[in-house]
Amino acid sequence: MKKIITALILSGIISINSYADDLVTNLTISAKNCETMAPCMVIKNNGDLLSNAMNQNKNSQETIKLIQDSIIPSINFKIITATALGSHWKEASKEQQDQLTNLFEQLLVRTYATALSKFKGSSIDISAATIDPKNKNKAIVKSTIALPATSDGKTKTVAIDYNLAQIKDEWKIYDVKIENISLVITYRSQFDDIVDKDGIDGLISQLQKKVNTLKK
Repeated sequence: MKKIITALILSGIISINSYADDLVTNLTISAKNCETMAPCMVIKNNGDLLSNAMNQNKNSQETIKLIQDSIIPSINFKIITATALGSHWKEASKEQQDQLTNLFEQLLVRTYATALSKFKGSSIDISAATIDPKNKNKAIVKSTIALPATSDGKTKTVAIDYNLAQIKDEWKIYDVKIENISLVITYRSQFDDIVDKDGIDGLISQLQKKVNTLKK
């Protein structure tokens, strides 16, 4: 489940290694019920960009550049990182906060780019966007992804919710929930353990090692 949540942060595609290799078709995106909703269009546009990249067989470096240039602006990594750090965020200096945000962004982008090729044959349906009635600057976009059949013929549908906040008139993703499991909460437990043992610098070091490994 950790791998699923990590790979889904950018648009709604997951990394599963057991799909049948002969089921290689295009990834499709649909959003018939919420095309006019601004939060919904953030998710759809990201999905369309990545779908085109995958269907055009772009290599990992081209995909990483696409994500950095076109999709990162729709994600608020500072909020994501701060929430994942919880109370430890305030313990970090401004320089450490910047390092953590940058490394967490790199980690998720590279994890996602590596996983992208596994999604041919999937279809994503963006079904609804709901503005929070108590806070008009927050919204939830609901979607499902129908995964291609595995080698034993089994199929699976996964529910994905995107949390967005309107910041300076732009909607930004700040959390993703897969089957009600939150990205930031999942990472918080890991980050807590590392910081409690090795401090903020220890977490920075571990994130840097993971990013360096993904760059190889």
